[in-house]
Order: sequence, then C-alpha cells, then structure tokens
Amino acid sequence: MDVTGPETDWRSTNFRQKLVSQIDEAMRKAGVAHNKSSKDMESHVFMKAKTRVKHLYLLLEDTGCQKS
Repeated sequence: MDVTGPETDWRSTNFRQKLVSQIDEAMRKAGVAHNKSSKDMESHVFMKAKTRVKHLYLLLEDTGCQKS
C-alpha cells in the first residue's frame, strides 16, 4: 500500500478513501473475495485504531495481507 504522508493525515477522508481504493485493487489483483466491502473493512478498522500505524496494521490483518 502506498501510504506516504504526515502522521496527521491518516484520519482525513482523502487518506481513508485512498486506502479503500488500494484495498479494492489489491483484492481484485489477488482474486480474493471478502465478506465485507473494502469500505466496511476500513471503517471497522478506523473505529478501533488510535494511531496511523495501528490503522494500517489492522487493515493488513483484516485483508490477510500481513506478513509473518
């Protein structure tokens, strides 16, 4: 995911929409289907996250893209 930018940007609508678009693209390329839409996944994670790093980590975890 391309998530460059200042720490304070992670709560902005533009940043969040960019993540949703990147999740859509990654799922499409991988041929992966999820029970939730990418927007639902991002919203769920956004509610739980307190920092940008945690937000991104939880998104990777939810989408199954987390590296071991």
